[in-house]
Amino acid sequence: MCPNTHINCFVCLFFLLHSPPRRQFRLPHPRRPSPRRRPLLPVAVAAAAVSFIPTSQEFSSSCCCFHPLLDHYHTRVLTFVQKQQPNPHKTRRKREKKTKVAAEREKMLYIIGLGLGDEKDITLRGLEAVKKSQKIYIESYTSLLSFGISEDGISTLEKLYGKPLIVADREMVEEKVDDMLLEAREFDVSFLVVGDPFGATTHSDLVVRAKKMDVEVKVIYNASVMNAVGVCGLQLYRYGETVSLPFFTETWRPDSFYEKIQKNRGLGLHTLCLLDIRVKEPSLESLCRGKKQYEPPSFMTIGVAIDQLLEVEQLRGESAYNEDTLCVGFARLGSENQMVVAGSMKQLRMVDFGPPLHCLTIVGKTHPVEEEMLDFYRS
Repeated sequence: MCPNTHINCFVCLFFLLHSPPRRQFRLPHPRRPSPRRRPLLPVAVAAAAVSFIPTSQEFSSSCCCFHPLLDHYHTRVLTFVQKQQPNPHKTRRKREKKTKVAAEREKMLYIIGLGLGDEKDITLRGLEAVKKSQKIYIESYTSLLSFGISEDGISTLEKLYGKPLIVADREMVEEKVDDMLLEAREFDVSFLVVGDPFGATTHSDLVVRAKKMDVEVKVIYNASVMNAVGVCGLQLYRYGETVSLPFFTETWRPDSFYEKIQKNRGLGLHTLCLLDIRVKEPSLESLCRGKKQYEPPSFMTIGVAIDQLLEVEQLRGESAYNEDTLCVGFARLGSENQMVVAGSMKQLRMVDFGPPLHCLTIVGKTHPVEEEMLDFYRS
């Protein structure tokens, strides 16, 4: 037998020894997962081995018994190598499918929190969403950034985002929001909210309406007054129900907040009071005439809030608090010139907290660590 024949026989036996066990080609057991078939050899070795596996025509007649095996393994290895080569048509189809899926992606309504300070407080994720949105609205009546909604402030945001902004007032958000939601079905829309998106119930209603119209919504969170008040040292988990203090008028002097404050203080909890802001509010006279005329913007100060609180206490007379009750006043939280002062209601009425926005915390039962922190802010 010639040397080549010996080599070919050795290669044949090598493939016989390295072929998968016969049991792997049986039907899988009904209660047992089918075994995975392992390849004969790695691709590189198999490709090199093809040249060493003779066909039956190339093999010596002295080893005719191996003719069927040689043809079988020659074909088998060739098939294996060909399967490992990338199919250009299949690759192109996959690429086209990914492009089509991206093009058909659901358009999105992004509700983005801006934080409390200025234009730099937006998160990176929020900024990315703004930059890929075709239309951007900024809500302007539940809260404001430090520069308000002045032309200079809006232009600052527009310069950062590289896109124009549409100011969304109360009328637009509560009555004409469906137009914005219809736009969000055609292209990406961003709705910017000062603080955190869910700091006001209006924005929860916006999400509900969007879901009913089959509009995809993505919320991007940020800092809010609800957690920023922790700067004074009062522990956040020791706060009770938050209350809102509206401006009193001659004919409307609500006092529903009184029971909530009373309940919180009975439990030894602190009470955060959010103070009213009025931006683009129609006057009562203009509503009676049927033609809207808007009042100038107004923002409740801590002094006005304390006057209203004491007025309600005097009317109710249930001793929920008095002018000696310890409180903490906050102004412009999150900005570079934020102001925090602790003291009695009587003391805080005399403090000039400067420009808005203001809020007030009525202190409940305090922990020694809280007392130590409050001492840094006493007037």
